Amino acid sequence: MKPTVTIEIPADCEALVRRCLALQEEMRALALSAPAGTVLDACETAILEKGRDLQLSILDQAVAQRVQDAEKKGRRSEAATVAGSRKTGAKLRVNTSRPLA
Repeated sequence: MKPTVTIEIPADCEALVRRCLALQEEMRALALSAPAGTVLDACETAILEKGRDLQLSILDQAVAQRVQDAEKKGRRSEAATVAGSRKTGAKLRVNTSRPLA
């Protein structure tokens, strides 16, 4: 029996960790069963497809969490409108009695 390690992870990550471990086992089995000279190509093709599926799953979970968090906060308030455009600062006064140095 192989040595094992016990780790603590958040419960909502369990499925992802199990999926990663299963993917690793699939790659090992594929590498052992592929004909000589085709191991790299077979494993590369499989990992690209399975890895893409795994990435999409992680992305889906991340976006779903963001949507869920946003829904908890409620609607965003709308931007305030400005009544009109007008100057708020005082006019610049220039002293013309003294020459500029």
